[in-house]
Amino acid sequence: MKVMVIIRATKSSEAGEMPSEQLLTEMGNFNEELSNAGVLLAGEGLHPSSNGVRVRFSGKDRTVVDGPFTETKELIAGFWLWKVNSMQEAIDWVKRCPCPNPMTEDSDIEIRQVFEADDFGEALTPEAREQEERVQTEVAERNSNAQGIPASKDEDEIRSLAKAWSESLESKDVDAMLTGYSEDIHLYDVKPPYRLKGLEAYRANWEACLPYFPAKMKSEHRDFTVTVDGDVAFAHGLHHVVPIDEESPVGQTWLRITIGYQRTEGEWRVVHEHVSVPFDPMTEKVAYITDEVIAETS
Repeated sequence: MKVMVIIRATKSSEAGEMPSEQLLTEMGNFNEELSNAGVLLAGEGLHPSSNGVRVRFSGKDRTVVDGPFTETKELIAGFWLWKVNSMQEAIDWVKRCPCPNPMTEDSDIEIRQVFEADDFGEALTPEAREQEERVQTEVAERNSNAQGIPASKDEDEIRSLAKAWSESLESKDVDAMLTGYSEDIHLYDVKPPYRLKGLEAYRANWEACLPYFPAKMKSEHRDFTVTVDGDVAFAHGLHHVVPIDEESPVGQTWLRITIGYQRTEGEWRVVHEHVSVPFDPMTEKVAYITDEVIAETS
């Protein structure tokens, strides 16, 4: 899913006060983290509304109103466009944001989900969908040519595979979960045996596990980072499931995941998957990866 993260204006931003060197450094590091995690699509800071205008529509009339605009709470000082797996992932990222400056004044950051093609259903005709995809491709190519960076269609395809797998897990559809996996998949799971080889072994493993999962659940990835080089790619991050409307031990910890992909006959396939949790060698007990632990180590 895509979200727009809106940084609300404050008195200082509307007064044109520039961020400090420290804040610029912290923001640069934060943006780099977002980029490395494959989350950041775009982001910009905005000049005060005194440098802006509004165009007011009334029937056929168009009236231009010069800034500044008085209602600060209705103004924004900047925005990001992110690609995340869930609203919770977006919230987790926002909580880590160093801006604007909570030590000097209150501020708000708003998260809004962006409409995507599938949200419009049948109202978006095949012709309109094709036009939208064509425009997006042209814009992406133009931007990447301007920046000297190739558009990452491969990364988008891999993220789509991960999203489809999550949706299949939520519906407990093992056949759908196997889509996108190689016949020669190697799995190093969090539980014995230490290695599973082949698609049928992968199927049997999930068929044995799913009866112990909640009836309703949400599958979530976090910090899912994708790296592509030619016909080989790998992804790493965290994954867990969240029970819905029931108590369940499933999902008490995030799992560390590493996934290897290979492109065969033009299609990406999962050829390797490694799932693990850390353990404390002094106690020989599992060390759960909770949201609190992640926040402390971020």
